[in-house]
Amino acid sequence: MQSTGTWLDPSELNAPLTPEISTSMPLVPASASVLRIVSYNIKDGGVDPALIAAAFKANANLATADIIMIQEAEAFPEEPSTRISQLASALDMAWIYAPARPEKTGTLGDAIISRYPLEDFAVMRLAFVPTKHQRIAVAGTLRIGDVAIRLVTTQLDTTLNITDRILQLRPVVIDLPSPSIVGGDMNTNPYAWQGNQVPLIPTSQVVDTDQAPMLDDYMQQIGFANPIAPLGNTEVKFGIASRLDAVFVSGLEPINAGVERDITLSDHWPVWTDVRIQP
Repeated sequence: MQSTGTWLDPSELNAPLTPEISTSMPLVPASASVLRIVSYNIKDGGVDPALIAAAFKANANLATADIIMIQEAEAFPEEPSTRISQLASALDMAWIYAPARPEKTGTLGDAIISRYPLEDFAVMRLAFVPTKHQRIAVAGTLRIGDVAIRLVTTQLDTTLNITDRILQLRPVVIDLPSPSIVGGDMNTNPYAWQGNQVPLIPTSQVVDTDQAPMLDDYMQQIGFANPIAPLGNTEVKFGIASRLDAVFVSGLEPINAGVERDITLSDHWPVWTDVRIQP
């Protein structure tokens, strides 16, 4: 894998990869004792942002989200504003959108949308297999009183075996302060991969190849819990359901979690967790 793994200030990234940060962050600081964090892969740029916003507002568990982490957001130059800005504006929230790479139709990347002010933004380019697309992680800090919570969202490569998957994620998480929340599409599929191209589906399950519990184990070793883990699959594609999405929590108490399988605008379902803030 090609190596990288340094957090960059947004000012260090040039067009077309310059992050877009909301110029009107909320004025009211966070004072809640419980935060609801949502992660959602909207699939290849997603449907109309107005449809996503309407689906969130109509869902009791998503309508109260404080932080929404979005993967596979896309920006189209022919549209008057980025789709993340459209989605965040429809939800009355602020945002950072960071492109991971140019696409033929614009850029594709990840975003954090917030009900509260965020600061200390950073972007990391992840290590990747040369034949694959560039992936990134996006970070920001939320302050609640004297508590600073580092928020990170990312999307890992699909065709990685668990060792390379951990190596791709490790620079993102290994030096995070506590408390931290890392949400995103970890692409922890149930396959072993040959040459980062071909999934090997064993005819007899002599060796367990499901990567989700293996990544959970690694994250637990460095202090992160995954309250999404007991809730089952978070994506279905070609009739195969997998647990790809996670919200890893360190230094905070997870008190509730869910997978919203009634939201069918993507091949992924939104996942969420509530965390208690302890001053």
